[in-house]
Amino acid sequence: MRRKIVINEVEKQTIFMDNKRITLQEHLDKFGWLRSRMIAKSNLINEVEIYGFINCSKEMVDEFKYHQYNLFGIVNKDPGQQIIRCNYMYQIIEWYDGNRVQHTGVVTPIYVGLRKSVEDTEINIEELHIPDLINNELYKLIRSRKGNGVEVTEQMVKKKLSKEWTEHNILIKEGKAMMPVHKGDILCQHIIDNSTKSIGQELLALCRYIHRETGRMCYTQYGLDELTVKDEEYDLL
Repeated sequence: MRRKIVINEVEKQTIFMDNKRITLQEHLDKFGWLRSRMIAKSNLINEVEIYGFINCSKEMVDEFKYHQYNLFGIVNKDPGQQIIRCNYMYQIIEWYDGNRVQHTGVVTPIYVGLRKSVEDTEINIEELHIPDLINNELYKLIRSRKGNGVEVTEQMVKKKLSKEWTEHNILIKEGKAMMPVHKGDILCQHIIDNSTKSIGQELLALCRYIHRETGRMCYTQYGLDELTVKDEEYDLL
């Protein structure tokens, strides 16, 4: 004999609310922000905690290529080959150069939150991690002398010009290289003071979960359209 299950209106409402889910990208578009510590789910893993966000170069996401031996955002390595902290991920990257396997240590910033810009503004690139420019000589010079007042000139820009530099429309104003930020651009926020430390290019959610069988903490990454969260406005600040 089949048992009839009676669900009252309150339970119906609760079930409906629990099933109403949207992707991280939809949440960002709807509410204008995403934050670490949100609980999400994927098609294969029922519950993951968003540990932070990684900003990648479009080249890496589109073509899955090494960029100066730096493959951003590939986690779930052996524990001896990666350290994940609150604001950065250190990994030992391996590649084959045609003769032997090479190794190098790579540091990738982790951001505590994403927010949509509500206005047009400009930010000094001294303060920004720009994945597309990590191998640009002028950008490396500016970042290496951060806070020391390096003066950027149009001549320096022309000498060390790159396609990525022009694509980002970086401007020279009063000896500073300024990155235009437009309303709706995604701001990647630092864990300490929520200051903007990068402008979103290709974003990944860095997540962690407990492995059911081993009990081990595992890390993995997803695109913003690969995870879902509850469709509700809550802030974890």
